[in-house]
Amino acid sequence: MVGVKGNRRTLYSKKVIIDAFLMLLQVKDLNKITVTDICKKADINRGTFYSYYNDPFDLMRSIEEEMIEKMMNTINISGDESLQNMLSEIFNLISENKELCKIIFNEKNSSHVLSTILNSAYDRTIEERRKQFPNANEIQLDYFFTYITGGTIEIIRKWINEDMKIPTEEVVHILESLYAPNLNTC
Repeated sequence: MVGVKGNRRTLYSKKVIIDAFLMLLQVKDLNKITVTDICKKADINRGTFYSYYNDPFDLMRSIEEEMIEKMMNTINISGDESLQNMLSEIFNLISENKELCKIIFNEKNSSHVLSTILNSAYDRTIEERRKQFPNANEIQLDYFFTYITGGTIEIIRKWINEDMKIPTEEVVHILESLYAPNLNTC
């Protein structure tokens, strides 16, 4: 049946829509892409597009949610909740989805995938820092987390934009060294 999740025609339609959309994102900003652009590129009619998505922003949200789900599943499957393992799993998944990640993690597309994944580690990170810096107050710990999260996102973007030339283990090591802050004042 058409429209049934897992149906070959549905899977094919969604794939050509996503592929066309991702090609367009390589040359256009998200807010400049229209449903007509996507339909022309995918060689489908508008009705097919609208049977799955409301607009290009809905399509982008769907792609991001799928990436978040993949990352969260990958992190959860590993069973090792260490920061190093979490980062390694994120970097490996990004490597496996290089072209997609280049597009959705691009600054101009304002993706929230990375911040969503990193924010999922908020409680664990705050607890680790509280043990490391028992005199730090909640505000200091919260600002530290914001600082680390923002820096991590930008390092991941830099790594992606530089075609992932540095091995994932090295980037994880760089991040780990930055996570050991010198907060002697806390």
